[in-house]
Amino acid sequence: MKLHYTPKSHFARKNRILIDALGLSVELVDVGNVATHNPDLFAGNPLMKVPTLITDNGQAIFESDHIADYLVRQHDCKDRFQVLTNDTDMLNARAVMNGVMTAEVELVMADRTGIDANKYQRYDKFRLTVDQGMQWLENHATLFAAEPNYTGFHLVSLWDHLVLYQMFDLPYPHLQAHVERLSEIKFVNKSAPF
Repeated sequence: MKLHYTPKSHFARKNRILIDALGLSVELVDVGNVATHNPDLFAGNPLMKVPTLITDNGQAIFESDHIADYLVRQHDCKDRFQVLTNDTDMLNARAVMNGVMTAEVELVMADRTGIDANKYQRYDKFRLTVDQGMQWLENHATLFAAEPNYTGFHLVSLWDHLVLYQMFDLPYPHLQAHVERLSEIKFVNKSAPF
């Protein structure tokens, strides 16, 4: 299998942590600059985003949560990290984290490509999305279990990306405590973007 990714992608990092937790052998293919317009770099993903997983039989799987679902269904029938949960609260937490991650990417890409995000209301909404999403997660921090699971991997990936790009203050002590605890695990810390 091959995972097309970038080392700083928080979406790909969720998969990388899960891959390491499951002890899977997956080749990492760094696509380079995600702002590029070359579709060939993205392993057939028409959205030109990372991650994309190429399975052993050559099938492309797009989107990090779909990749996690595939990996668990193929390689972890006991679902040790609760990837396949149907718990509405956990799924809501994942949806909020994905929304925060997407909003932050919009702001990072604006900065990287020279757009002054302070001039456009569209970016105000992205900033508000991050702030409100993080506050929601802090208010629901009990959803993050003491035992390592995919939702926790998701949180660490999100948090470390926010720390890396330093666009937001992070006054969320409950979330920070979960991140610090999980970051002590070798297979979590292995893919830290800094």
